[in-house]
Amino acid sequence: MATIKLPAVLVGGSSTSEVEVAGETVRELFENHADEHGPELRDSVIEDGEIKEFINVYVEGTPVDGLDAEVPDDAQVRVIPAASGGR
Repeated sequence: MATIKLPAVLVGGSSTSEVEVAGETVRELFENHADEHGPELRDSVIEDGEIKEFINVYVEGTPVDGLDAEVPDDAQVRVIPAASGGR
């Protein structure tokens, strides 16, 4: 199973969390996570069948272009919202 590392801003906590999820593609990971833990993460990352514009997903440190990107067994997947701010 892959491990998804989630920043606190996406999981509503005070620290990064990790969860193991089965799936052969990024899409399957988020769908399986939604089945087990509810749709909040999936809905924070996916919109209209694509990864949202200001969300970055990395598999083993490599950025993915879409939800059909393959995820090897035991891969580390990171979800990182783009940072932006004031002045």
